[in-house]
Amino acid sequence: MTTTNPTTDPATILAHVQSVSATQRANSPIYAHLLADMTITAATEGQIHATIRVAQPHINSKGGLHGTMSACIVDWAAGMVIATYGGSYTGVSTDLHVSYVASAREGDTLEITGRAMKVGGTMAFLSVEICKVVEGSGERVVVATGLHTKYVKQRAT
Repeated sequence: MTTTNPTTDPATILAHVQSVSATQRANSPIYAHLLADMTITAATEGQIHATIRVAQPHINSKGGLHGTMSACIVDWAAGMVIATYGGSYTGVSTDLHVSYVASAREGDTLEITGRAMKVGGTMAFLSVEICKVVEGSGERVVVATGLHTKYVKQRAT
């Protein structure tokens, strides 16, 4: 990856990642549809935190969080982790693995944490954890975990 973040200031990184996410939603119909209400709450180099409330478009025929939504969150969050290093390029997926651990229902709040395990000049290895927050207790229950590999080398322009 050729871009490195010129700052380590969390507020600056957060603003940058929020801008990249907004641009992606504006240019990606699937992100616009499924992630319109996603809020990035924190970002530092190599890590992001976000929240979204489960809504009707996110659920399957049984009323639980659809696996496609979890996979979409893993893909998006991994790209946002790459964006914490600066630039707007978020890589190209080469491998995506999601483990479905529990379910969530419409109205549940999901907390997403994305982390870089390694970001090199060509490949990035990222992990994402999706948890639901149990109302009343504030307990976090893991709903899904994801591992995502992305090709991040950019061509010289």
